[in-house]
Amino acid sequence: MEKSQPPGSWTAPVRHRLRVALASLAALITIATVANSARAAKGPIRVLVWAVVAEPARFTMSPELWSKDIAAFVGGNAVAFAGPNDPTVADCRAAAADYAIVAPFSLRPKLPGMANSGDRIAAQTHLVVTNCITGTTTLDRVVFLESDPPTHATDGDIDGVPEIAWAHGLPGTLAKNAVVFERVARIAQVTSPLALVDIRAGRVRVGDGLRDFAHADHSVRPSPIALTVTQVFDRYVEVMFSSNGDRPATGDLVEPLTAPTARPATPSPAPSTPVAPAQAASPQPTPSP
Repeated sequence: MEKSQPPGSWTAPVRHRLRVALASLAALITIATVANSARAAKGPIRVLVWAVVAEPARFTMSPELWSKDIAAFVGGNAVAFAGPNDPTVADCRAAAADYAIVAPFSLRPKLPGMANSGDRIAAQTHLVVTNCITGTTTLDRVVFLESDPPTHATDGDIDGVPEIAWAHGLPGTLAKNAVVFERVARIAQVTSPLALVDIRAGRVRVGDGLRDFAHADHSVRPSPIALTVTQVFDRYVEVMFSSNGDRPATGDLVEPLTAPTARPATPSPAPSTPVAPAQAASPQPTPSP
């Protein structure tokens, strides 16, 4: 467990009472859930799914099967979007979703230099994932797909039986391009000027900056509240905020000011903010004696 000292202006008795109270609270929250913050911390990620099949590709892939495949690929709490166009951030928020994924299925042209098997159908999907809370695009990736080779069951006609033509290769390819939907961290408890945030140890460290950027109902704060990590527990981190102006509230959404420094630690499902591209690890500072 990492520890740090609060500002020198704090009196020892106040500091001691806050530390004891928050440490006890962290243990209690770990064992039992209290109020809405615990439910939000452990609830499934809700993903709005827009899985469409281009008209020219419907001879080989049915919209129903593709929607089913993408829902299984997303996992968690997938919610189908009715369209008729790509979902907007407003659609995403109206569905009370955490993320939206657009996954169109289309045929892939057989161009010179492209490795397409002659007896398989070449297709592709352009995956675009949006964080519904922040409105940022967290993934933009084109994935190449190939149908299974013909079998006796299809008598050489793999076009008319999508459930057979795409039974094995498609799920395997999607699995290799897994999308991680990280839960956005929330304020678990507030004891001014400190608060607990449900981020597991290893994702942030003492001294890191966080920001409270939205209320529990996902409405974005006009002015985010700056938070500084002062202590790291196993499943929560303690943060300090200024007593002037706005103060955090239980259930508020929190994200790092900068991407966490990569370091060897047990992976945690606790969220940072929108899923961000991997960044190179930066040097670790030498702890003070």
